[in-house]
Amino acid sequence: MSVSSSSPFPSPAAGRRGNRAGVPQVVLAFGVLLAVGSFPGEYPRSVLTLWMIYSLSAIGLNVVLGFGKIYSLGHGGFMLVGAYGTAIAIGRWGLPVPLALALAGVVATGVGVVVGLPALRLKHFSLAIVTFAFGITLFQLVKSTPYTGGPQGLFLELTWLQSMWQGRVMFYAATLLCLVGLGMSYSVMSSRSGRALRMIAANETVARSFGIRITFHKLAAFAMAALLGAVSGGLHALVTGVVAPETFGPDLSILIFAAVMIGGQGLLLGPLLGAAFVVAIPELTQDARALSQIIYAVLFLFVVTLFPNGLTGMLAAVWRRLRGRDGTRHDTRGNAV
Repeated sequence: MSVSSSSPFPSPAAGRRGNRAGVPQVVLAFGVLLAVGSFPGEYPRSVLTLWMIYSLSAIGLNVVLGFGKIYSLGHGGFMLVGAYGTAIAIGRWGLPVPLALALAGVVATGVGVVVGLPALRLKHFSLAIVTFAFGITLFQLVKSTPYTGGPQGLFLELTWLQSMWQGRVMFYAATLLCLVGLGMSYSVMSSRSGRALRMIAANETVARSFGIRITFHKLAAFAMAALLGAVSGGLHALVTGVVAPETFGPDLSILIFAAVMIGGQGLLLGPLLGAAFVVAIPELTQDARALSQIIYAVLFLFVVTLFPNGLTGMLAAVWRRLRGRDGTRHDTRGNAV
């Protein structure tokens, strides 16, 4: 059975060609970022590190939301699992950092599979409410449990860590892990799994008739999203040295969701652009925190209403309009110049 040219599903060959075209630029951009991070200056480096951490989390959500059109509002819960799991593994169990991050990721992957089970029956608004309730439940659980530090949270007494994982090295680690997450996202986007997720999002009945295992692909998407979210949460704990419930409250899930929507859901670089706004807006409005929430809301409404493919999709469309597919430069009306 084949898909005709009028099929609503994306062309696999075209998707692979488009993705490959952007890979060298992505690698070059990360190379420049690593070079910039090597310059002195703790504050700019810390902001860039947070950008990489939130980008990694948004990349994970993009697999579920962007590729599968599964509306999840509980992604902050996976970051919470990763942060608390890393802090407990290091502070209470004495595990080394890489093993603590890996363990937190494994635990969160299992949690992601469990959270993904409602996605087999629920859709859209109903699923969004259920996943949001998951995040709130975890938030209240760690806030009221003495083992997780209660409302005060946990503090990482980083003696050995402070000399090895602070500042520049932490920036390199976050950037390289973000690049790995981007590579995983690209791999899914270009593979049969990515095409299967897009087909499931378009029409589950048709996808099932093609022999696509809907249960497997949905749960695998949630597992990957949870893994990347947990690693980003663990990195956040290592950077700040503090794991507090309020840091991973329900509003974090909304912020990561907004980052994917603003940047461009289903696009490779969309999460990075969206995460840049999540990090930059609070830094630019430190004297008026309420203003940052207003800016988030206005930007979200503006982008979702006018640019369904997000800012990345808008910029790509402008670039194609200016350059043209044959390499000829065009003006904004499509006329050759």
